[in-house]
Amino acid sequence: MADGKSVAIAVYLQTSTELPVKREETAMQITRRGFLKGAVFSGTAAAAAAVGVTVPGTALAAADEAASAPSANPYLDLYDGGVSYLPVREVGEKPTFRNGKVAFEDREIGADEIQRVDSCDFLVIGAGVCGIVGSLKAADEGAKVICVEKTSRGRSTWESIGGYGTKAQEASGNEVDPARFADAILRGSFFRALPEVVWSYINNSGAALDFVQDMLNESEYDIELYNTTQPETGYDLVTIQAEHKFKINGPVEWTAHMTGMFPMAALTSVANSWDNLDLRLYTAGVQLTQDEAGRVTGAIVKDEGGYYQIDAAKGVLLATGGYHNNLKMMEAWLRPEDFAVPYQEDASFGDTGDGHMMGLKVGANMDPIPHCAMIFGGGYPDEESRRCPAKQIVRAVAPLVDGRGRRFCNEAHQKECVANALNAAYTFNGGAWFVFDQDVKDTIKAPMDEFFENGTIAQGETLEDLAAELGIPAEALVATIDTWNGYFEMDPPTDLAFRRDLVSINPVVKAFTDGKVQAGALPVKKAPFYSMTCSSTFLTTVSGLIVDEWCRVLDTKGDVIEGLYAGGNVSGGMYSDVYPRHLPSTSVGRAATFGFVAARHALEGE
Repeated sequence: MADGKSVAIAVYLQTSTELPVKREETAMQITRRGFLKGAVFSGTAAAAAAVGVTVPGTALAAADEAASAPSANPYLDLYDGGVSYLPVREVGEKPTFRNGKVAFEDREIGADEIQRVDSCDFLVIGAGVCGIVGSLKAADEGAKVICVEKTSRGRSTWESIGGYGTKAQEASGNEVDPARFADAILRGSFFRALPEVVWSYINNSGAALDFVQDMLNESEYDIELYNTTQPETGYDLVTIQAEHKFKINGPVEWTAHMTGMFPMAALTSVANSWDNLDLRLYTAGVQLTQDEAGRVTGAIVKDEGGYYQIDAAKGVLLATGGYHNNLKMMEAWLRPEDFAVPYQEDASFGDTGDGHMMGLKVGANMDPIPHCAMIFGGGYPDEESRRCPAKQIVRAVAPLVDGRGRRFCNEAHQKECVANALNAAYTFNGGAWFVFDQDVKDTIKAPMDEFFENGTIAQGETLEDLAAELGIPAEALVATIDTWNGYFEMDPPTDLAFRRDLVSINPVVKAFTDGKVQAGALPVKKAPFYSMTCSSTFLTTVSGLIVDEWCRVLDTKGDVIEGLYAGGNVSGGMYSDVYPRHLPSTSVGRAATFGFVAARHALEGE
């Protein structure tokens, strides 16, 4: 695989897996042999980023030796040569993660297995928000559309949708500078995002979201898209008033923050009512088909009856989502700490990376490894702790400490920032806990006994006792809390370590204390003392196939793969490192917008 003089840095770990990083060249390449052998993922910077693990020591090892052991993970066995492997920590079982069934097949499906051939103008694989909007847009243009979805319905675990230039935004009075919006997204990717992809989202999201509202108006649901006005993000991060939420006026009453299931149900009902749109559930995309010139002409799909082929005259849209239901793929393509620590929040089973693999099979380029994950702070290590009634108030007011008894972040920072800090605390410093006192405990009215019993909450009569319960250094914990309490004696209270806002009104605190306390943080003074476990939360992956401004998938040379489009979380070029939650709903906004753009281009050529 490499000559004898080549070397790779190996990190000594108790157990490890290999993260594939292309050596020297930067373009990804792929052949048709075996399981995508030859797919080479770019990104020499991934070498340093991938090794976010505890490092007892380092040494140089020959590249041949570092990569000689056969891998049990098929998503690592992708290379023919010119590749370095970085050993990273093996995660193993993740009981809170849900593995789905992979639909993609890397084999030649015989003609005798194909039961029939259907035809359409536009084929959409995946019926989440990208797929359903793309299907509706193509059908609205008069095309004959087939949309296949391998589960019972498209993924709908989201609360809002982001965009610029909508009618709802105009009605709200919010003024958004599109250049500032683009700069914020580019900064969120550390300028690794592709400007043409970012601008395609911004320039087309207004028309796309207005189209979504038009389609909602055709349904039996009474759903209104409105542009929110958010408070300033703070901490030197930009606030862009691009978030749109859904007001559910009927036929159901709904006030919870997670609303995605209702607009998705409404859009799906419209799709089912149109004669030129055929929505086929429990039907999975398995492989793409191509003509002799390499144009994607359709796909082989599979339902309970077996395989059949769908030919698409105008194009195929991959809208299969991310791969958070494919643990092996996450092991191969993500930083280990990005999914080793978090609790998985999403309840779906269908996002297994099928679109990624179908695209790679026909020569598509892809975002460099390691890929970007959507991870937030405020998670739970397990299902038991997730139900703890203390979580809301404790997370609002308490300091976080790691396994060395030290604070390690601004606990009130944006969700992705706290998530990264939590992952680092678990990776390097033995875990993380919120620490609070009896005054905070007294605000919690619900029974807590089971959470003391299962270890979610620990108690100590003194801070030293609490440290002993947690197995962390008592002297360090006492010093940390003394420093924390000292911040509140300053005028005004000031966090000298991480700049946390200690004085602004926090509505959670106000509600829990019946208005008696309103501050955004509280000291830890009144014994006994308590701790609460926490972790980050994993939602999905947001890296994928490289597309141009019309959502056409590009190959490793930057040329268009004719007939193939991608949108939503199977598409790439927009995010890097971690999803920028401080720019809310750009993921769902990207999905709807790129479904709209792909369908319009396939039908109209623009």
